[in-house]
Amino acid sequence: MAKENKKKEKIKMEEETLKDNEKANVQEQDNVEEDATQGLLKQAEQQRDEYLDALLRERANFENFKRRNEQAVAKARVDERMNTASRFFPVLDNLERALTAAEENSSLKEGIEKVYKQLVGIFTEMGIEEIEAEGIAFNPNLHNAIMQVEPEGEEKSGTVRTVLQKGYRTKEQVLRHSLVVVVK
Repeated sequence: MAKENKKKEKIKMEEETLKDNEKANVQEQDNVEEDATQGLLKQAEQQRDEYLDALLRERANFENFKRRNEQAVAKARVDERMNTASRFFPVLDNLERALTAAEENSSLKEGIEKVYKQLVGIFTEMGIEEIEAEGIAFNPNLHNAIMQVEPEGEEKSGTVRTVLQKGYRTKEQVLRHSLVVVVK
């Protein structure tokens, strides 16, 4: 019986050892699975951060694109308005010539003056102004000298004596340079 008890105890110990080994294997397998899960989680978090960073960069790029596009469209509109206005400068020149040629106190001259004032008013509303030239110092950014003449009296060298064709500009740019005669 003692032998039998020893056998039973030995079997019981072996069963407990097997159970402990099984528990250890399960625990080890759980640890391996947890490590793998942690690795996958870290990899997923890293990928998420990369995607989020890429999304934020693309969103910023798109916002910059929209802003640049809006600016380009606004500039194109202004440029086209100024280009269209510039095409009316010869009409304004011809109206000035017609005013000079028209007889005083005639209804024709009054009509031409009204049209001239209306056109000048439209230019003023658009921010277009005449470039001052006569009697001031020559400025190559605003004036286009087509002739130089000798000074008369107390005229200073480099001043504009005569304006042959008026120039026009906005605050930002010159639309047409004044054609001038400059004192040497």
